[in-house]
Amino acid sequence: MHSRHWFKSLLITACAAALAACASTNDRVLPDASGEAKPDVVWRINLGEGPGVTYTRLKAAVDGDTVYAVDTGGTVTAVELASGDRLWTKDLEQPILGGVSFKDDQLFVSLREGTLVALSTDDGSEQWRAMLPSEAVAQAAADEQRVFIQTVDGRVTALERDTGAQAWSYEAGMPVLSVRGTGTPLITDRLVITGYATGKLVALDKVLGIPRWDIRLGVPDGRSELERLVDVDGSPVSDGRIIFAAAYHGKVAAVSEMGETIWQEEGSTYTSPELALGSVYLTLDDDSIQAYDMMTGAKAWLQTELMGRGLGQVTATGTYLAVGDEEGYVHFISQVDGGIEGRIMLRPRPLHINYPHQPEATNWRLSRGRDFGIRSNMLDTDEGLLVYTNAGDLALIELR
Repeated sequence: MHSRHWFKSLLITACAAALAACASTNDRVLPDASGEAKPDVVWRINLGEGPGVTYTRLKAAVDGDTVYAVDTGGTVTAVELASGDRLWTKDLEQPILGGVSFKDDQLFVSLREGTLVALSTDDGSEQWRAMLPSEAVAQAAADEQRVFIQTVDGRVTALERDTGAQAWSYEAGMPVLSVRGTGTPLITDRLVITGYATGKLVALDKVLGIPRWDIRLGVPDGRSELERLVDVDGSPVSDGRIIFAAAYHGKVAAVSEMGETIWQEEGSTYTSPELALGSVYLTLDDDSIQAYDMMTGAKAWLQTELMGRGLGQVTATGTYLAVGDEEGYVHFISQVDGGIEGRIMLRPRPLHINYPHQPEATNWRLSRGRDFGIRSNMLDTDEGLLVYTNAGDLALIELR
């Protein structure tokens, strides 16, 4: 009798746990998105191994009517923007970590073994390879003479564009623990501006590589190293006059090119700010989206309906903000008031049977370690919005 009661108690406990799990799943029901944004897929191609479950953001690059994109397996692909037709493919025979960037007729790709490769935009032919101090997980940036890249060990390295020879290298002190990520440096006429795991935004002389000024966006505070993380993982951005940057466990700030702080507001994030319609938009670390006035830093609106969905960086497209989540949805949000105006799911065809009376996402349950979310930054183009999924699909979305 005792064992029978014990089994009954165990069964009740198991059922309660199952019901709690179902309730937890149902708590993530998508908010209404029946607004004016009507997204359609123009074309969609698979590039191979996407970011997958590894925490990488393989951002593509657009030059006129051509898209350049990479996969983690080591392949660089040129695609016609309007049609999605492949123009050429280059296998670098090493895993790729940091996406692709371009300047004039050159592409720059960072490999897992700490190498930066320069390729021709015409056919992908290799021009040079240069060893870096460590691996780089963000895109490089370039001007007419040099290419600049930040590695995970806290260094910024400048290389000559024609040969790959090192011009200078600047190393900043690193904390005991940091978030594994860096941003792409912002290049101005005189400066290379980038963020560090110390919570500082640092401006380096573009010619000499020496610091010209720094601004603190986050102050380490807390008992544990986790609580003291203040990384500036996103890239600083500029409207041509003012520089905007943000830190995890820190602030979002507007800074002049002379290093003077114009305004600072609370805004903990892993991502970069987005600028549009006189506002600064930011995905916060709790997956809410905050809008700030570009000139004063005043908070305009806060979108909280997508919290907990593993959002990426917001991208301005038309009068909307687009943001991807870990389930493979792209949400379109009004830049004016933060309302959700539309949505589209970008996943491969269902791997399993359709479950009746279940959310659409149930049909694409993660299988064998696959990840169908969207982590890479999206790109707004003249033809529409470019989205690169964790499953390796590159898609062009237009809004009706």
